[in-house]
Amino acid sequence: MSTVGYNLKVMIKLIEKWASYHQQINRFSFGTIQEADLGKTDAYCWMHVSPSSVSYSDGARTISLDIMIADLVKDHDDKMNAELDVINDCALIMEDLINSIENSQYSVGTVVELGDNLVLQKPVNVTPFYNDFTNNLAGVECTLSFDADYTFDYCDSSHLLL
Repeated sequence: MSTVGYNLKVMIKLIEKWASYHQQINRFSFGTIQEADLGKTDAYCWMHVSPSSVSYSDGARTISLDIMIADLVKDHDDKMNAELDVINDCALIMEDLINSIENSQYSVGTVVELGDNLVLQKPVNVTPFYNDFTNNLAGVECTLSFDADYTFDYCDSSHLLL
């Protein structure tokens, strides 16, 4: 059994830490996309994580996170090729994240062991998007789902009922 208690907060913090070490990511946010304050920053490339669901079954907790990686499309003269470049770069960053998770460690700048009992559900489908926002952004998004050990152990409850 893993010694890490994987829950929603732990998973988001691990991905945030990974993003902070990735040389191409300049901004990280989480929550609903409407709370991300798109117009208040020019720090791109941007990673946004939105909790999707947490489900429980015998021996496992499955945590699903919607992840978006986006960047500004800067060349307005050749917009089609500029969008393609941005989508390609964002897809490569998403591959970096998936590879780091699949190899059970974050290896960009530091090593953070993920533990031996965290399993990434596959396949992972990555979808490109074009100009989804008023900032002329493009990028990729996907849902990552992780299976972690869970035993329904009352002693692990954060609040014991009396």
